[in-house]
Amino acid sequence: MSRENTVRIDELTWIEVKALLDRGVRRFILPVGTLEPHGTHLPLGTDTIAPYAIALEVARRVNALVLPPIYYGVTKSLAGYPGAVRIEPSILKEYVYSILKYMALHGFKEAVIMNGHGGREQVEALDKAAFRIWQEYHIPVLIINWWSLARERGITQKFLSKEGGHGGSDETAVIYSVAPHLVKKHLYDENQILVYSSSIIAYPIEGTIINYSDKEGGVLFDETKSKKYFNMLVNEIAKVVDEYFQKVSFK
Repeated sequence: MSRENTVRIDELTWIEVKALLDRGVRRFILPVGTLEPHGTHLPLGTDTIAPYAIALEVARRVNALVLPPIYYGVTKSLAGYPGAVRIEPSILKEYVYSILKYMALHGFKEAVIMNGHGGREQVEALDKAAFRIWQEYHIPVLIINWWSLARERGITQKFLSKEGGHGGSDETAVIYSVAPHLVKKHLYDENQILVYSSSIIAYPIEGTIINYSDKEGGVLFDETKSKKYFNMLVNEIAKVVDEYFQKVSFK
């Protein structure tokens, strides 16, 4: 698949998809997010906008098609804020399973779920859907939590000098890179910052920017650093995808 061709399956006709399958394209990416607040400076759809943008760039590097994203996910502690929408984990699990199943039935052999929301219930729902597809259709599924990968591999620290967080510098950097007009710096409010504590549970929580360390500080707004971060992140994820499917070639 050349870079000139779209990687979005929704922009293709069915005969174009068939032609790609006939040419050996067997890999697809499903972006999954949720609708919930991310500070006062980022859009409610951040958890979907980010993985969708990442998926589109990764797909061009790994010969994959990208499915339309799932905007609704399992928000919980932020569900009380205006505009947030929660669906139950069981619904998300079945929804994702059905999508993966039909891609398998059409002849696709390798699945990537690009997840944008780190809530435990959502991650577990995706895990259950992926494992069921593997069991029933023998289709390997790779779930990528992009922000965790960036943090674990030192990308966030290297380019942003931060660790990131919910509505933090890492999510802000991705939105800055792909939709800078959606970063509303003039609405940013540091009073929204909350440092996560496992000892306190509240519904809803009292802040919409969640740091995981009291050393994280405020959000970084730097478009140049953000673009470098995004490019490195995309390249690293593409490498992870290619290496994974090469290693499970026994399938």
